Parts: sequence; structure tokens; C-alpha cells
Amino acid sequence: MSRLARSLLLLLILTVAAALRLWQIDSLPPGFHFDESFEGLMAWRILVDPSFRPVFLTGNFGVAPLNAYANALMFGLFQLLGGEAGPTAMRVTAACFGVAGVAMVFGLAAEMRRHEPTLPEAFPFLAAASLALMRWHIHFSRLGIEPILVPVFWAGSAWLLLRGWRKGDWLSFLGAGALLAGAMYAYQGAWVIPLLALILVIHLAVSDRSLLATRWTGLLAAGVVAVLLILPLAVFFQQNPDLLLLRPSQIAAVGQEGGAAQGGLAANIWATLRMFGPGQTGDLDPRRNLPGEPALNLWQAVPFFLGLGLALWRIRRPVYGLMLVGLAGLLLPGVLSDYAPHFHRVLGATAPVALLTGLGLAWIWLIGSQRIRSAGPIRWPALVAAGAAILLLVMGGVTATRHYFVRWAALPDLFYAFDVGLWEIGQWIADQPADQALYLTPRSSDHATLAFAWRPDSGSRPAPDSFDGRHIFPLRAAVTAQPEQYVVIEHEDFRTRLLLPEIFPDALISQEIVDDQNQVYSRVYTRPAGIEPQQAPIYPLDITLGDGIRLEGYELIPEAPSPGDTLYVRFHWAVDARPAGDWTVFVHLLGQPKADGNRLWVGKDSTPGAGSLPTNRWQPGWRVIDEYALPLPADLPPDAYEIQVGMYQPDGRSLPETGAGLPLGVIAIGAAKTGS
Repeated sequence: MSRLARSLLLLLILTVAAALRLWQIDSLPPGFHFDESFEGLMAWRILVDPSFRPVFLTGNFGVAPLNAYANALMFGLFQLLGGEAGPTAMRVTAACFGVAGVAMVFGLAAEMRRHEPTLPEAFPFLAAASLALMRWHIHFSRLGIEPILVPVFWAGSAWLLLRGWRKGDWLSFLGAGALLAGAMYAYQGAWVIPLLALILVIHLAVSDRSLLATRWTGLLAAGVVAVLLILPLAVFFQQNPDLLLLRPSQIAAVGQEGGAAQGGLAANIWATLRMFGPGQTGDLDPRRNLPGEPALNLWQAVPFFLGLGLALWRIRRPVYGLMLVGLAGLLLPGVLSDYAPHFHRVLGATAPVALLTGLGLAWIWLIGSQRIRSAGPIRWPALVAAGAAILLLVMGGVTATRHYFVRWAALPDLFYAFDVGLWEIGQWIADQPADQALYLTPRSSDHATLAFAWRPDSGSRPAPDSFDGRHIFPLRAAVTAQPEQYVVIEHEDFRTRLLLPEIFPDALISQEIVDDQNQVYSRVYTRPAGIEPQQAPIYPLDITLGDGIRLEGYELIPEAPSPGDTLYVRFHWAVDARPAGDWTVFVHLLGQPKADGNRLWVGKDSTPGAGSLPTNRWQPGWRVIDEYALPLPADLPPDAYEIQVGMYQPDGRSLPETGAGLPLGVIAIGAAKTGS
């Protein structure tokens, strides 16, 4: 094959790879998942804040930063071209890394062929095409998260190490060292790559000791470059040792009870080995896979297992050992974690899988091409043998494409898997006027998917006041001159839609989001201007606690509970001035002095709203309806009990300042209910 033909064929493979990774990238996957959003927020901060240059991202259980920097560059490029710094930009970044992975696999396979001339000329092209058409790799090339970097760094570093070993080329060794260091900044699942490189070097040295005498200086240079580039990360972990194993400890399954591992290491190994099929053996999470489908379809699995067998047969040769060690090492993060097989954590294995698949296809191709050259007048059996490799490749790609763009794309589960509802809510809120009073329940406004929509310095409106309506409800106590809107995620908050009509009977549903099964996900309730709140407390009070907080009354639900029931105590707080402190509320159920000396029978201590609306976020003019659940013991003696409430901070300060609870009244608790 001429150089021009080889170049055109490689260009065709890369074009197909890019097309499959960019087609409908603005709508598939839908939504904007939390992990993508977190990295998007970090990328945005890198772009707009010159002082923010992290060597490791401390949120979301710890994230390697390289993908965030790449997304920051893509954000800037999109804005320069008149586009938006958003999900599409991040997913284009992933697509670029996906295509780069295909190119790196081609380069590695071509270098492997130079080390092992018995490999056919078609091997690099078949390996690269196998990765380009692999649904597993296509999918993660369309998500704005960091695992897509792993195939790039493994294949690239192995390619340059092999090249440096063959040619004694210092630039190759230095490039390999840089890529090995880059793997440490790419993804925790890539931290095994330097170890895999060391195994490759040992295998090369054992197989050809004569070259070691002239190559050790280049290998040393690669190691020095890698160590120097990793040094900032090492210093960071030396100063923050808890972050080093934060994510690995989160996913580790070995030695833990319960969880998805169910059987420990042996079960995980078996699940990982079975992930290539046949049958429903793949990842069950729709965010990572067509649930249950193996990593490879049947057309791809046949040459993969064939290539695996060939590599095992020739494992003593470094080129074949490279593929097997790479496969085992890059599958290791999934083996040692829960939820095996976990396609996200073992995405790096797509590169050695593509090489092994290409090896199997190349063997079929080689057998066929040899038969063609040696065939007599009847050549069709040889043509069939040679064409089988192309048939397997093409049918594998067609099947993978159909499974992704037709079957997986139609899954109704994607709505929740990719936070579609949250992303639509975030976009809707970001489009509202800056002076529009907005409340959000039950998600916090700093949830990454939501926060990305109204990220600082992006020109969008401020974040809404968030609270968990299952425990608390804020409202303006006075008649308002402007309407107020409550965004309620009813898929999660069952209580607010029941409470709202009692407080604002005239509230209107002004917006509705439904999921892919036409079930209500969220509604926006609008409190019209000029409407006075209803539902005054059943037991009115007017007691000033301090720090701008006043108690206007309370309610008891039910009014006459029995032992074993849950007593709900609902407070109506008035906010006269913004509280300076973050107060914890306590509610106590005490026995009467005459009976048991004020014994504490039941108590509840919590930041208001189960932590969702702390007092230092309360605003002047609010009325806050705050509810606490007190499970009554089944052996609670029937009697009259006193209810007390108060607030405190860890430093000992309290409201009321006396330090004692504020007595509210007495509740009669009758005898326990008996069955009929």
C-alpha cells in the first residue's frame, strides 16, 4: 500500500470516528449530569479566575484536573466563535479526546508492527477502526468527563516508549515521560499507567538485553521528566493526604460488606471477565451503557476473543504482552470497585481491547490474503476469507451505531440518568429576570447541574432561595407588590404541592416539566402580587428569641397522638432582621415535674429544614414554616407532656439567652392504640 493510500485510509477512519462522536452532540446524551456539571463549573472558574489554577479538584470526592483545563480552553474557543460555554462545548472536548485516542491506537499499532513484522500491514488500520466503531468508546467520547483521557495516555505513552526503545530517540522517551505524568493528572483510573509502562520496559529489556545498554539513558530521562511533572501533584497530596485515596476508598469493594460487589473480589473478577459477552453481561446503569449489553457486540467479540487467544499464545513477545498487561491493568480499577462491571472506571481498557480486536481481524485478513496470493483459478474461497475481516468490522460498527443512536437514545431512563429535569429547571431559572423572587425545592441551589446554569460571572440571574419543602417552607409574610415563584421538583418533594394551596389558595401553575413517560417532574407555582398568605398557626404566640428571630406560633400534628406515633411539631418563625448566626433548633418532649422530674422523653436537634435552610440564609420579612418529626416511643406512658423549643450554636450561645428551652405548652398523649 502506498503512503498516500495509507494516509487516506487513516483519514477516513478518523473522519468516521469524529462523525460518530459529534453527530447530534448537542442533544445526545440529553441533559447535563452532576459529574459533567461539576467539571464544567471548575472549567468555568479556571477560565474566568486567573488565581484559580488547581493541580487537583477537591470537590466531588476528588477529581483529576486535566479535563477541566481542556474544557476551559474549549469554553474560551466557543465564546470566541460566538458559541456558548456549556454542555455542548464540554462534549466536543470529549469527542476530540475520543478521536485522539483512535489516532494514538493507530500509532501504537503501527509501532507494534515495526517490532513484530509478522503482523500484517492492515493491523494498525483494523485496530484504529475497531476503536472508532466501538460503542463503549463512542459513548464516553460524548460525555464531558475525564475517563476518555485514559486510552489516549496509555496508547500514547506505550507508543513512544516502543518507538524510543527501537530508535533510541530521546524525543520519544521525553514524550513518553510527559504522557506518563499527564496520566496522573487525567483520571484516577489512569494512575496504573506508569506501572504498566514499567512492566513494558522490563519485558523489552528481558527480550533484548543488548539494547538496554544503549537505551537506559533515554529511559532514565523519561523517568526524570515524569517525576518532575508529577512533583506538584505529589506535593499537593503530601499536604492533603486525605484526598489521595478519597475516591479510591469510595469505590473500593474489597473487604467491604454489602454494596453491589456482593461476593467481593472473586465476583468482581468474574463480572469483569464476562463484560465482553455473550449475553446480558454488561454495565446495568443506563448512564454508562445500554443496560446489560456487553461491551462488544457479537461481530466485535469474535475477533476480540480470537486476538486474545493469539496474544496469550505469544505472550513472551513484548508486543503481545503489552496488549495483555494493558488489558488486565486497565480493567483493574473496575475489579477493585463496586458495581462491577463499571464501564466508566475501566474505559482505559478500550485501547487494548481495540488492539486485540484488530489483532483478531488482522489474523483473518492475513489468512485470506495469503490464500488469495496462492490460489489457483478459483479464488472466491480466498476472497471470502479475506472479506470476513471487513465484514466483521463493518457489521460491528453498524450494530454499535444502531445500539447507541437508536436503542440507547430511546431509553426513557435517560431523563433521570442525565438530570434532564434539573438541567431544564436550571435553564428556565437562569432566563428569569434578576429581580424575580424565586424559591426552589428540594434541591440545593449549589447542586452542580443547577449551579452551572446560573454560574457566577456568566451574566445570568442570581441563584434562587433553595429549601427542602418536605421540612420547611419560606414565604413573604406581607402582601407583595411583585409575584413570587416556587419551583417545586415534585418527583422528589411530595409535601410542597399539598402545603401550597393552604398558604396561597390563589397560586397558579405557570410552568410544568414532564419526564419521558409524561409524568410530572416539576412545576412552577406563582404567587400573584397582592395576595396575603393564609394558614395562621393554630397556637399563636409572639415571642422574640433574639438575632432577628421571633416565634409567631406552632402546630401539633396530630393533636392527640398515642405512643408509637410520630408527632410533627410545626413552628411559624418570623424574621424581623437577617440572623447573623447559624442556629440549630431543638425540640424537646418533657415529662411533667410532678411525675418524673422533667425527664426528656423525646428530642430532636437539627438545622432548620433538615439543614436545607439555615438561619443565616433567612431574610427579613419572611415567615418560615419549620417542621420537626418526633417519633414517640411505644412504651411512652400516657400522660401530659411539655413541649420546649430553643436554638443554640456549638460555642454555647443559645436562644433564648437564658439557655433553657422555651416552654410552649402541654400535650396529652393517650394510651397506645390496640388492634381490633
